[in-house]
Amino acid sequence: MKSCLASSMVVAILALVTSLVDAGTTQSFTYSAGSYAGSRNRQYKVYVPTGVSTPAPMVMALHGCEQTNDDVLNDWGLTAAADKYGFVLVAPFITSYDGLRNTNCWGFWLDQHRHEGRGEVEDLHQIALQVEGRFAIDPARRYITGLSSGAAMTVDAATAYNEYWAAAASASGLPYGEDAASVSLSQQCPGNATFHPVSRVVSDMRAELNNSYPIPLLVLQSNKDCVVVQPAGTNLRDAHLQVFGDAAHNTAAKARVSQHACTPVFQNDFACQQTVYTDDGGSRSLVETVFYDGPAATPNPNDMNVGHYWVGGEKVNEVR
Repeated sequence: MKSCLASSMVVAILALVTSLVDAGTTQSFTYSAGSYAGSRNRQYKVYVPTGVSTPAPMVMALHGCEQTNDDVLNDWGLTAAADKYGFVLVAPFITSYDGLRNTNCWGFWLDQHRHEGRGEVEDLHQIALQVEGRFAIDPARRYITGLSSGAAMTVDAATAYNEYWAAAASASGLPYGEDAASVSLSQQCPGNATFHPVSRVVSDMRAELNNSYPIPLLVLQSNKDCVVVQPAGTNLRDAHLQVFGDAAHNTAAKARVSQHACTPVFQNDFACQQTVYTDDGGSRSLVETVFYDGPAATPNPNDMNVGHYWVGGEKVNEVR
């Protein structure tokens, strides 16, 4: 965990605390495009639980393709989690975008959107800074997560700004630097995709990093997902361990310290296993994987039933 940053500006802190008077509500904001390349106006929503202690943790959650930030707020169970654990939830909406994409996909495979100082990665960083300007956020507890293209963009953000985010979680996401071929678009099971070698992912990550902080990564991946297929999850794990683990803990075999069955809140466990990997022999987790045999079918009649969704949510709706 990053060390807490002290502030000597008491008046400023008091001003931030008073901005939480709308606790228990969702507020809407707009980030105006910056002057850097690839920036656009972005809408985002912030959910603040009732009676949240300040400074509070911040969790930014990124929607998947053909979704909006309302899916994040309404389907994923994160507002309930924010109420229970006392964090400020930030849900950006891609709003608009360039290039050929499925509706509302984050541009994780486009080079102009995955490097520090430009594109969507920088817009998300600036949104987080804007939230910190409005609410009392603990700088040692800033987290980012997402689903599908939002998870792939989470990995991009965690690589480009590992010094800013305390930890990241990828749900059905992809390793840094992957291209569009890493997604199976057939809408059939089993899915088929091609991935960069882990060695290339490691090289791409090291080229982007400008800070040595070994950011912890949680990888959630269904073994039966037919859109983002394995080995996406294992590649994420292996690349992260190679980049951030020391010589004694830079592979899954060397870094693994524990494994146990998952205990989900809203659904059965789907044979879920959570495995913890450390970079120093046990005092902190560097990577945690949550791999499970998720079902293809969902209750939603509009879904394609290809097993690609936020499995832990209150509602199971597929993302494309």
